[in-house]
Amino acid sequence: MTAKPKSPLVLAGCGCVSFILALILFVAAYFAGGSHLPSLTSGSSTDDTVVYRNTREGRTGKLAENYMGFEFRYPKTWVLKPDPDAANFVTVERAVDGKTYENLNVGYFSTAGSTEKNQTLYPALIAQFQSQFEQQFHDLKKVGEGATKVGSYDGWEGLFTSTTGDDDKKVNIYTRVILLPNADGTKGVTLLMMGTSLCPDLSAAEDLGKKGELPGVLESFKFAE
Repeated sequence: MTAKPKSPLVLAGCGCVSFILALILFVAAYFAGGSHLPSLTSGSSTDDTVVYRNTREGRTGKLAENYMGFEFRYPKTWVLKPDPDAANFVTVERAVDGKTYENLNVGYFSTAGSTEKNQTLYPALIAQFQSQFEQQFHDLKKVGEGATKVGSYDGWEGLFTSTTGDDDKKVNIYTRVILLPNADGTKGVTLLMMGTSLCPDLSAAEDLGKKGELPGVLESFKFAE
């Protein structure tokens, strides 16, 4: 039931974006089941949640160059997953019996330099995401694109659906990617959410960040110095 990647996922081009989606290769291997990686924690916590705060510590290469301060809360029942390729800032995941229900990956993208210029850049970046996703999932469909908000922040999103697994055991995969710039549009993060039909709360890509446990995570996201 594992979706086999056809090539490494590297999103780059137009001189405006450099974002490595190593997460997809990892996620595809775990959608149909698998072992959890060791659980990690970061930041302070409450009885039910843990705070993840992005820091410069240990960041090198593109992650150092494109560093942005941010934080969010995630449930203690979720797992903070290490990124062996150091391609993205962080990945947190909700899984049951080793099977992915929903997750959030935070990476970065290079903006066009201003809020106004970014408006013309966003569709091209979503198209590049789609092209990369299509290399992993042959039946990928884009089901939506347009302006969105994360709390008080304005962003741009693309919504996709696909499947993995054998015909008699297919699992629907829902993907929502948000391009979220800072206040002046000079830097930005990517919020890549993925979920599966194994999660009883999800039945469409539009549900990501609106149903299940991701809404609380997304609502708690904020930029920091």
